[in-house]
Formats: sequence, C-alpha cells, structure tokens
Amino acid sequence: MASNDNNNSNNDNEYYVGIAAIVISTLALFGVVLQYLQTIVATANGLPNRSKDVMGLWAPYTRIRWGFFHVEVEYQSPIIFVASNDNLKGPLEGQPWYVDGTAESCHQTRVEEPPPDPEFGRLPGLTRERVHTVKNELATWILAISAAQKMERDSLDWEQHKWRRSGMPFPEASFERTKTRNQIRASLAVNIMPITRSFDKHPAMRKPFATTAICHIIELCAILGIYWKEFDRDNNKYRAEGNGYSVLGSRVSDFGIVFTFEKPGWPRYQKNRVIPTSEVKELCFGNVPTFYRSPEEDDHWRQPINEQTSLKTLQLGSRAEIAETLNLIRCNEYTTRCYSDPSKKHTHLFPVIFEVLGMLARPLHIINRPFTYLPNPIIFPLNKQAFSLRRLLKEFSERLDREVNSSNTYPHPDKLRTITARAVKLNSDLPPHQDGDYSPQHLNELHHAIDLVDKSVLSEDQNTKEVVLDVLRRHVQEVLLAINTSLDSDSFDSHFPVHRPGYSAGSMGGGPQRSGTHAAEIIKGEISFDDLLKVPHEQREASLMEKYFEEICLRVVSTSSQHHDQPAVTASVNIHREFSTLSHDSSSATGTATGLGLGSLQEETASPASLPVVANGAGPGEEANITSSLSSPELSQTQSNHQTQSQSTPRVPPSSASEAAGHGVGVGSFPSRRNTASSIISRSETWRRSPPTQAEVRRHTIWCALMFRMICWLLLHDFDKKDKQLPKSELMGSRLSVFIV
Repeated sequence: MASNDNNNSNNDNEYYVGIAAIVISTLALFGVVLQYLQTIVATANGLPNRSKDVMGLWAPYTRIRWGFFHVEVEYQSPIIFVASNDNLKGPLEGQPWYVDGTAESCHQTRVEEPPPDPEFGRLPGLTRERVHTVKNELATWILAISAAQKMERDSLDWEQHKWRRSGMPFPEASFERTKTRNQIRASLAVNIMPITRSFDKHPAMRKPFATTAICHIIELCAILGIYWKEFDRDNNKYRAEGNGYSVLGSRVSDFGIVFTFEKPGWPRYQKNRVIPTSEVKELCFGNVPTFYRSPEEDDHWRQPINEQTSLKTLQLGSRAEIAETLNLIRCNEYTTRCYSDPSKKHTHLFPVIFEVLGMLARPLHIINRPFTYLPNPIIFPLNKQAFSLRRLLKEFSERLDREVNSSNTYPHPDKLRTITARAVKLNSDLPPHQDGDYSPQHLNELHHAIDLVDKSVLSEDQNTKEVVLDVLRRHVQEVLLAINTSLDSDSFDSHFPVHRPGYSAGSMGGGPQRSGTHAAEIIKGEISFDDLLKVPHEQREASLMEKYFEEICLRVVSTSSQHHDQPAVTASVNIHREFSTLSHDSSSATGTATGLGLGSLQEETASPASLPVVANGAGPGEEANITSSLSSPELSQTQSNHQTQSQSTPRVPPSSASEAAGHGVGVGSFPSRRNTASSIISRSETWRRSPPTQAEVRRHTIWCALMFRMICWLLLHDFDKKDKQLPKSELMGSRLSVFIV
C-alpha cells in the first residue's frame, strides 16, 4: 500500500511538472510570437503616420494588409489637378471632385470647413483669422485643399457683397451653369481624385503625400495668389510665397520633387482673387492669348511653343521670349536689343511691354463678375501705385475729344468718332479718383469698350492683321527709341521746363503746345523721354499723353519721305500697298482726305526729290511733314483744293538730300536732341494745314484704337506688384509628377 501511495504521489508530481512545463512553453512560444509580430509591425512603413493628427479626415481611409512575414500600410491621398468645374475626365476612372467652398464640397474632399473671413461677420468680434503654428505634424496637402476651399467660399461671399454695395442683386441666374451640378460654371477650378497608395511602394517617403504634376502645382499657386520667388531647375530649388502662404520644393533622392505647403500668414480672397478663367493656365507660364486667337484653339496652344508665326500667343516669360515676340511683330533689331540687352532702358511710367500686352491680349475679365487679378505673365513687375491709369484715361479721352470734336483738321472717320465717344463716356462714368476696385458695372463697361475697339477697328474684318501690327511695331520702336535717347543738359533745361502741360486756344486742334519743337523736326529729328524725369508725380500722366499725341503719334502715323526711319516707312508703304484695298481706304475718310490715297503714298516714298508743300504760315525753310506733291489724275480735285489753301506759299525743296531722305538712327546709338529755334506747331495744327493721306488717316485711327484698348485692358486687369514671371514656359502642360507632403 505504501509503495502504491508513493507511486501515485510521484505521478501527481510529474503531472504538475508537465502542466507547468506546458504553460511555460506556451508562454515562451507566445512571447516569441509576440516578439516576432512586434518585429514585423515595427518594420511596417508609415504605420505611425496613419493617425488623424497626420492625415486629418483622410485617416479613416487607411488600412493594414497582412502578408507572409510582412505588413503593408495602405492609405488614400488626393491627386490634385486644375481644370474646369464641369470636367468629367481625370487621371483615374470616375468623376473628379470639384472644390467650390461649400460644406458639401469640404465633406467630399475630406477637409474641415476653413475658418471664416472676419470681414463678413461670420464670427463677430474676430478681427483676423487665427494662424496655428503648433500642428506641424499635419500633412501640408490638406492645408492646400483647405486653401482652395477657402478661396472659393470667401471670394463668393465678397462677390455677393460687391453686388449689394453697387445696389444691384447678384446676377447668379445669368451665369452659365455646369452640366453635373447646379452651380456657376468656371473654366478654372481645383479638381481632386482619391488614389490608394502604399508606404512600401515608396520607402523613401515616411509620410503620406499627394500627387500632382509640375504644371498643376504652378497653376495651383497662381490660383491661390502665390507667386514664385525662386524656380531653379538646375539646383532643384523652388520657393513661392504670397497671400499668407509659402511653398518650398526640393528633390528627394530615389523619389522625385517634393513640395511643402505652409501658412505663416493671413490669407484673404476678396478683390485679389484670381479671375477663374482657363487662360490663367497659360499666363502663369508667361504666355498670353491674343484677340487674334479664337477660344476654340486654346487647347492646341496649351503646350510648349517651339515656333509660331501667327502671333496668336504673346510669349513674355523671359527677355529672350520678349525679343522673339517683338521679332514676330517685325520690330527692328534696335528694339529687340532693348530687351535682350539688360543695359537698355524700357520703362517710362511703367515697362513698355505692358503696352503691347494691353494692345493685343484677349480680355480675360468675366462679364458680371468683379474679379480682376491675374498672375503676371511678364518678367517685369507692374506697380500701379507708381502711376495712375485713371488719370491716363482722363488725359487720353480729353485730348482725343479735343482733337476730333473741337478742331477743323481733316474730317475724322466715323470709327474714330465712335471710339472718342466711348472714351469720353467711360471717363465720365468711372470714379475720377479711383484707380481700381471698380464695381461690376464699371468693369463691364471697360470690357465692352475693348470689344468695341476689337470689332470696329482691330478685327481682321476691318483692318488686316499686317496693317495693325505695323502700326504697333512702329509705336513700340518709336517709344523705346525715345526712352533710350538722351538729352544734353542745355537742351534739357532750356527746351523742357517743368510745367503742367497747357492748352493753346489758338490751335485749331486744341492740342498742347510743345516749346521749341517744330512738327517737321519731330518727324526728322530725335525725341526723348528724359524730360519726364522732372515732372511732378501727379502730372506725369498728362506729360506722357502729351508726348504720345504730339510726338509719338506723328512719327508712327507718318509715311513722309522726311521721316527719320526710312526703312520703317518703306515697310509701312509696302504693307499698305500689299494688304490694303481701295474700298478700305475710301471708307476711312471723306472730304479733303478723300483723294490722298496710295498713289501719293507710293510717289512720296519712291521719289526722295519730291517737293513737300510748305505749311501755310510757316517760315522760310520749314517743310510740312506729311503731304507731298500729287500727280495722279484721279487726285486732281484734292490737289486743287489743297493748292487753294496754300497757293500763296511757294514750294521750298529740302536743304539737302539727306534731310529729304530722313535721318537714320543706328543700332545701339543714343543720340542727343539738337537745339532748334523753330516756331511752335502742334500735330493737330500741322494736319489742319497739310491734310494726311488716307493711309495715314487709317493708321491714326488704328493707333488711337490701340492706345484706348491698352488703357482699358490695364484698367480691367490687375497684377500683384510683387509678382513677376520667372522663366518656365517649357513646363506648360508638362505632366512631370511632383508630390506634396
């Protein structure tokens, strides 16, 4: 019995020992498994970055996939691109999400509603938006989506507020609607599509990232009012800032170009909201569509331009591109060197290239919408605080009205009278001391004025493209030559004293009198803008318009054999001969100008020895600047009328053959003005005494139309004074993938 009890006791001990061994082994195995699992989980890329602190409202759309000895973390992130808000196509299957600032759109794009603009009373007592700098772990692409939502919502609030201030209801019903949703159609909007990604596929990136293309991030920055300060592709350094945001970019090894989006300031989207039009996709690369290009052709031109011959797009993103554009306009070598050579001057009150922009660019303003800002397509900034476009419009309209309606010069064409009437009306309608922030009704007036000029004068149905561009190129050549022509000190002080330009009642044209400057001397000699340097700030616009009307216009319009730039005159004559029809010329003027057609124009340039008619009342040796002797039989009636006017005045030949042929200006030269004691004659008085040819009448109408269009276009569109284009036109339309972390 005792042995049996001992055996049972030993068996029980072995049993307990076995159980203990099994438990310990199980615990050890479980520990090993946990350690193994911990090792697998620890090696999973991106697992700590799937929280809401990092991904915001995108965090619930992450998941963990278990594989063989491997754990993979998947997450959803956005593909961001810029297109119209009724676009149905994207880089993936399905319909994109459109950012429109509504609560529904914020929920769809998985971001919180952005803080309100304090100006519109959503949060009483809030003076400005709070900027948090402690949540640095949040993915910056969420901030970019929130910025786009804020832009859409705040700008719509401001737009409605602007219409209420104007005393008119918001004309939302007049806007084009999208096909998919009942909302205002915009040809420029931020589009988003979600894509599932894995951290294992990109081990170089530890945080979730959004995907876009290099062209789209440039466009996105332009839409949000962010302008580039540095865009160095050679060293992979990219930096942009503006409107309270900052964007930094660099290249990450084994991955690509990565951008971070930050908000160090207080963004506002009111009058500085960029016009939501698709042409912005070109402007932010330095390209501008002209009115010669129809909207149906836009998609064809939204890619890098290797070569163009039609001037349907202005390329202004670098000095070389500006020089190529001027070459396309057929400017001479001296003019193109003013931009290819940094030592040359190209600014009066503002850079001259902005005149070309205003004269040719398509109006980008949207009817009934108050937005005017655009990304600057030019490498030079435009600071509208340095001058007043409103005063420029006032001076232009008053001078043109005085010339057309208060003078007995040649009979003016109906088209010029129409432009004059519109300029006078616009001058009376716009607030006299307001240089921007106009009401939607005033912006519509400016837009309609541009449309009027385009349809009545500048369209190819009215004047051939070659004739219009010839007037433009002569204008640019004369302005840049005058800017780079220096006055000697004696001539500067004696002939251009600082004064408010006065108006002589004795002049039939009512135009201002230029001290000591004879009209023939303006044609033959040199002019300079140096005298503008001493003009007081509030009188600079009047002095510039005086220069333009009394000197630049005469040199641009004239086809005289005494013109200083005979190659340009000869080219103009050939263009008129080749592309002008008699029907166009005969409809341009009546009365005394009706017989002064291309016959006299050809004769004038073909025969340097032709004798000019001396203006009635001019002293001995003072030649008239435009009209030469006429010999065509069909012009006998006009010749008889003109001889009646000047029958008591003998014809005096030019003092020398070189004077009759004009004085050429060498490339790179900076001539000085010669002193003269000639009598005072204004351009209007000159034309009263010696009527212009039909071609000159036509050129004068085109010049006035281009000037009026330029002023209206610059009044209708605004640029940030710190914004200027950096060369990157080759990236337009580029789908090079870049990333936002």
